[in-house]
Amino acid sequence: MGAPVRVELGDNGVLDVTLDRPEVRNALDIESFRIIGEAFGERAHEKDVRAVVLRGAGEHFCSGLDRNLLAALAGARPHDAEAQNGSGEGLRWQRALMAVESCPRPTVAVVQGACVGGGVELALACDFRIASFDAHFSLMEMRYAFLPDLGGIHRLQRDVGLSRAKEFVYFGGRADAETLHRWGALNEVADREALESTAQRWAERCRSAAPLAVAAAKKLMQRDPGGADAQASLDEAIRANLDQLLRTADFREGLASAMERRPPQFRGE
Repeated sequence: MGAPVRVELGDNGVLDVTLDRPEVRNALDIESFRIIGEAFGERAHEKDVRAVVLRGAGEHFCSGLDRNLLAALAGARPHDAEAQNGSGEGLRWQRALMAVESCPRPTVAVVQGACVGGGVELALACDFRIASFDAHFSLMEMRYAFLPDLGGIHRLQRDVGLSRAKEFVYFGGRADAETLHRWGALNEVADREALESTAQRWAERCRSAAPLAVAAAKKLMQRDPGGADAQASLDEAIRANLDQLLRTADFREGLASAMERRPPQFRGE
């Protein structure tokens, strides 16, 4: 058995993270979460990584948590050792998705086929999401009387608004790609045959962005995703510029490229 998640860095600086359990529609097991956390955490922080693309092998993106995990948690009694261990595992799963959300590089989820439960929550933790027209999204947890607990609730309401998020979560919602695109949860929808070229285009956009400035902007927007504290955001942006970004080689390259009418070549320095 190979690893449930493949992590490969291309020559262009794009780190491909591929869920690789197609026989179970890329269901997430304990090892999957460990590798995802490491890929978007330690690995993606390295200087040679400029963007991260998350995929699912085969016909589907992700069918959510492995059923064996859910069955084990369901069989545990409150307060016993197994339940406490399950709670600890749940916190580790949350931290893996926090590593995705707080990754300093731009991140893109490429979704085809089924995207269910934890798969939806994983995609929502990425900066950008593209999907094939035949992709379908479900948060089924409430149909089984438990909560989406990996951060999907607050990420979903941030992206689609409170009322739509409540409808989707309360009733174990299911939506197609066009609906989620209209709601604002997807950045682009493409034919299945064009999904790979669309993913490459998004990866190139992300790879070409100024890495230090992107990391600073991402940190700011993660701290105040709704823009509720406008003055704090303004102050943070000024500090980031004056204390760091305006002193970088990337800033000088941005100026030079504008004057020379050419695309900038940022190096993260």
